[in-house]
Amino acid sequence: MGVIHKLKPKINEFIIFHKKNDSSISCRKLTTLILENFQSKVSKSSINKIIKEAGLSAPIGRTPKKKKLRIPMPTLPILLEEAPKKELQLTVDREPERELLLKNEEERLVKEGKERARLEEEARQALEEAAKKEEETRWAKLAEEERLSRESQEKARIEEEDRKRQEALRAIAEEERLAKEAQEKARLLEEEKLKKEAELRKAQEEAAVKAESARRIEEEGRKRQEALRFLAEEEKIKALEAAKKAEAELLAQEAKSASLLNISRFAQIENTGIILLKAVDSVMGGSQLIAKAIKEKLSKVDNNLSQIVENLIFLPLLQERLDPAIRNSLLDYLNGLENIKLMSLDISRVIDSVLQEVRCVKIIFSDGGSAYLDGQLYSAWSSEHVPYDFSSPMIATKNYLDKYFVQGKPMLLFAAPGYDVPSAEFFNLLSALEAKTSTITECVLYGNKSEELEALPVSLTKKHFLIFGLWPWQFTTCRKVKYIGEFKLVHLEAQNRDFYIADIEIDLQHPGLSRQFSLTGCAVKTSLSEKTKLVVLSNFPKGLRDAVELATDYLNHWPNLDEAFQDYSRKIEVATYTANSQRFAFAENQGLSLGRAPKIKDLLLIYLKALDTYVRRYLQVSGLEDKGAEFLIERFYSLNVQLAKTSESYLAKFILPPEYAFGKDLGYACRRMNEKEAFLSSGMRLYLS
Repeated sequence: MGVIHKLKPKINEFIIFHKKNDSSISCRKLTTLILENFQSKVSKSSINKIIKEAGLSAPIGRTPKKKKLRIPMPTLPILLEEAPKKELQLTVDREPERELLLKNEEERLVKEGKERARLEEEARQALEEAAKKEEETRWAKLAEEERLSRESQEKARIEEEDRKRQEALRAIAEEERLAKEAQEKARLLEEEKLKKEAELRKAQEEAAVKAESARRIEEEGRKRQEALRFLAEEEKIKALEAAKKAEAELLAQEAKSASLLNISRFAQIENTGIILLKAVDSVMGGSQLIAKAIKEKLSKVDNNLSQIVENLIFLPLLQERLDPAIRNSLLDYLNGLENIKLMSLDISRVIDSVLQEVRCVKIIFSDGGSAYLDGQLYSAWSSEHVPYDFSSPMIATKNYLDKYFVQGKPMLLFAAPGYDVPSAEFFNLLSALEAKTSTITECVLYGNKSEELEALPVSLTKKHFLIFGLWPWQFTTCRKVKYIGEFKLVHLEAQNRDFYIADIEIDLQHPGLSRQFSLTGCAVKTSLSEKTKLVVLSNFPKGLRDAVELATDYLNHWPNLDEAFQDYSRKIEVATYTANSQRFAFAENQGLSLGRAPKIKDLLLIYLKALDTYVRRYLQVSGLEDKGAEFLIERFYSLNVQLAKTSESYLAKFILPPEYAFGKDLGYACRRMNEKEAFLSSGMRLYLS
């Protein structure tokens, strides 16, 4: 029969529906109905195939005809031989009556058959009418659904067109806005240009007037110059005589003081809690710079000048412990300094520079890229918005940079930045230190208000080295451990502490930059029973520096692993929640205001307060930020200290009195100070405990 092409799903349903409701309906009849309802001509063979597939075909053979109705006939009377003739005659006489009964019965049956046929025809017609109405209802429902579908599609099309029209209108509005902004910007630039040209013309006119005025008074100036030169010579002679006199008095006072106390650093500075301030001074470098400024004013300088300056700085904390004669001698020496012309101004400039803070250092690469380091060199950052708590005095930061980029010592970072993936800036820094495709060309120092303080040129022509910490949970998908050895005991003499370390080699890659670095280092534990606490890594070639050297360099600089990380994380979290807050500059805090040319005594007191402020701010002594100076003097600086010397360092141990309530705060301050690399005047590293 071939493939049926004209049958739609609705025609298929139409055929099956009618066949189910009327099994006697023929294919010819269905062909006519389909043509009337769907205006589609379908062959009888196609209709027959659909009926067969639906299992609605009639059994094979002709349809059996209805059997004729069997009419029961009345029983004829029985003829008996013995019956008398009279009775027989009576029986024969009843034959017409029987025929009449039969005829009436036949008529009744015919009438009942016609009535039954009529009722069946009416029932059939009723069924066909009901089926037709049901079919019409179903087709009306399908037509309604199709209409609703078309309306829904039309509505969606209209909405989509409206959306596209709105987007087009918004795009046009945005283009108009940008065009207006560009026009306004061009207008403002033109106005600014005209304004500058007018100002330039005005400045040129004023310059011409001034030049003319200068020419007029030039002649008078020449005459006056001769007189001023003569007066200046006289003033110079008088100033030299006064300076010589003041210096002579100062040297005399120095000799007098030396005879009283054989000028040296007071023992109380290193044997009391004042050593905490002495450690801060070592980081800030104030006493050494003040001594240098004084030295430049004197023609003859005592070898103990640095110690004398330290004694003068800490004198307010030591007055009650000193012999009155010694105290008076120092005060007389200080008065002698006051008489030297411009000395207070020079010391004021020194302290002003010492109190300058560095919030971050921008490392600029030769390929145009950059990275940021915080002032205390905890880690690398992607922008200058480094937490304020990671700021550092400028002298300390410049000393770090000089040690790394000039002296060639390895850079020490507390931790690599990032969690799941290393930061791109950190990888760029590693690449620049390799000095292959790019190098470091400049370091720019930024203050707490993100202002540029100073630019330091750097010229790296060879590979520089970096040592940093990597925590076990960092970069788990970006690192591959190539080798790890057995753990062995290492004793750090400088801290008198034991660690366990094992050689390790790691490949570190950045999926976004397609770069990989092969790093060597050591895994660190504080006991054999614990898991690896930290991995110290470096870009040193294998075999150039062993694991013990790397661990010693890192752990001597960052000795408090867990606590240092908690402190580091807490400061980042605080900075995240207070991102818009701006704190006072270091010199402005606690009333540190230099003013113009104050007395040297006041300047030294300001510097002493700055050392105390450093303890409160950078060592994060909790709850003591707003306490007065007397509070910390009593709780910290007046404590006794036992100073012990090892082959590599000094260890200052605070002696706490019974029931001392501030041991936790003092211990925290000591551990934070140990991360700043403080040194005594002898050049040996100082650790506090």
